[in-house]
Amino acid sequence: MPLSRSCWPLALSLAFLLAAPVSASAQAGAAPGPKVVFAGVDFAKQEAFRRFADEFIAAAVAGDTAKMMRMISPRIAATTGREAVARYLADQVRPFFAEYKQLGRSISITGTQGAEGNTFYMYMVSKTDDLRPFVVQVIEEDSVRVVSNVLVDNFVEGRHCALSAGTWRCPDFR
Repeated sequence: MPLSRSCWPLALSLAFLLAAPVSASAQAGAAPGPKVVFAGVDFAKQEAFRRFADEFIAAAVAGDTAKMMRMISPRIAATTGREAVARYLADQVRPFFAEYKQLGRSISITGTQGAEGNTFYMYMVSKTDDLRPFVVQVIEEDSVRVVSNVLVDNFVEGRHCALSAGTWRCPDFR
């Protein structure tokens, strides 16, 4: 039985225990960058996971819900319900990225728990030059890269870098 629309993002979360929405609006041009921080990342595989995340972001910016859907983990889609996933992508992810101007200047990358992959904590710069946080998690499932989670307009404390007084403050993963 598919989960309700309000429950599926929770099911889609494999490694998000600290997610807490916080306002993250700021002027995009205020900070030098880019700032990249890593934690528990397999550098040999990180580039491939990042390329896949970038491909998902490009599909979202293009409004290509069908392509985004094909990139979602089949296991997550089966557990959550394909219709619920498609609705989330169409109702939340596509409108978020419709405002996309460019990728923001900071990224935090962490490993994943329970699956080979990386979680990317990023910002997009909107057409109105606001920074808007989002998260894309890419894992390997049956030797294929898939998106196992995407959260939009969600600042994750202790994972996202934060812009403060024109300077990026990033998590210290040591």
